[in-house]
Amino acid sequence: MGRQAGRAAMMRRLARPYAIVGWLAALVGAVGATTLRIVDPVPIIRNPFGFGDVALVGFGVMGVAFASVGALLVVRRPLNAIGWGMVLIGVGHAVGIFAAAATYFMVAVGTQEALRTAQLTGWLTTLFITMGGFLFGIGFIFPTGRGHTPRWDRFVRLFLIGGPVAWLMIVLQPGPLSVFPTIENPFGLGPDLRSAPGMEVSPVAAASSVIFVPLLLWSLVSRYRLAASIERQQLKWFGLALVVATGAFGFSGAGAVVAGDPPEIGLAVFGFAGALVPVAIGIAILRYHLYDIDRLISRTLGYALVTGALAAVFATSAIGLSALLGSIAAGDTVAVAASTLLVFTLFGPLRRRAQVAVDARFDRSHYDASRTVQALTARLRDDIDLERIEIDVVGVVGRTFHPTASVLWLRRYETTVRRSPVTIPGHHAAKVTTT
Repeated sequence: MGRQAGRAAMMRRLARPYAIVGWLAALVGAVGATTLRIVDPVPIIRNPFGFGDVALVGFGVMGVAFASVGALLVVRRPLNAIGWGMVLIGVGHAVGIFAAAATYFMVAVGTQEALRTAQLTGWLTTLFITMGGFLFGIGFIFPTGRGHTPRWDRFVRLFLIGGPVAWLMIVLQPGPLSVFPTIENPFGLGPDLRSAPGMEVSPVAAASSVIFVPLLLWSLVSRYRLAASIERQQLKWFGLALVVATGAFGFSGAGAVVAGDPPEIGLAVFGFAGALVPVAIGIAILRYHLYDIDRLISRTLGYALVTGALAAVFATSAIGLSALLGSIAAGDTVAVAASTLLVFTLFGPLRRRAQVAVDARFDRSHYDASRTVQALTARLRDDIDLERIEIDVVGVVGRTFHPTASVLWLRRYETTVRRSPVTIPGHHAAKVTTT
């Protein structure tokens, strides 16, 4: 107990300086990289990941987002390891792209001294960018900062050992740098394992995700099944953002496998999509609008279904009308215009129907609350008994919003019944406490 108390006290003392230094380093790295590319947009060095200007901006945004939210969590939740790890990930992404921009600049200068400096900055790019790859490791400890069972705790400890070892193997790999194959590693040690078949970094990273991602999903599903209601809401936030980031990562990795030299758009999409992960983590751990996730998932699925259905309707109608009007002048233009009008007409009704169906499955509380309020509105149109209205309104509020207390105030007003004025006493209150 004494050791744990001392460790907690030390983390609290270091939290604020660590958060400030990490956030400033990420901000300076992202702004410096962008500024350097704007001031001197030298040619991009060929690399197996697709690092271009747009990708650098995406990684800068992701780095600052991770460092900002991580710094906030370190200050607010110093005993939770997630915030500390997020700051490191943010610094890795932001400072890494600054080193990459500096490498492009030094190679463009072309002198012997500049090329030696490019070796150092290229090595720093590999060092920091691969450090940011610990992004997906957060999934094994979210949201408590540790594994949810003793078995997963042992796996996390193994990951904390194996992850840095793999990181050092990449950083100290002799021969060409992983990020810049045209630059030799100035700090290479040991044998060059890439002489073995299939050891190119991008395809190996894409292949490793086939094993790593299912393992991460298994951990999240297992934690979700054992979690209480609040932790389940937190996992929904993280899971939704992680699905988006993982999809973008898979898109980038697929481009590396298929095209050999992946297009820049793959890594750029991953950078901007990855910025959603720290935002979701911050909302989940700080519990800001925590229960809005059900509505967000519902709206996302609803619009995705409507978009897919309308795209199918548009394609089908455009093809069919083009075939029918093929003999008429400007038949294709008429077909596209008619299909667009049809899609525009169907959007409203289809969206409402799809949203009701999705809400009934994924946002049940909002769906039930809407139906309850609609039923109350229908009853109030015909009910004139104030005591019954009072009980009904307070009861609906309690069932819908689950407050600890609810109060109904009725303002004083006058009405005439058979030409006889009747005054209802003002400031009539009903107070109900719910559990």
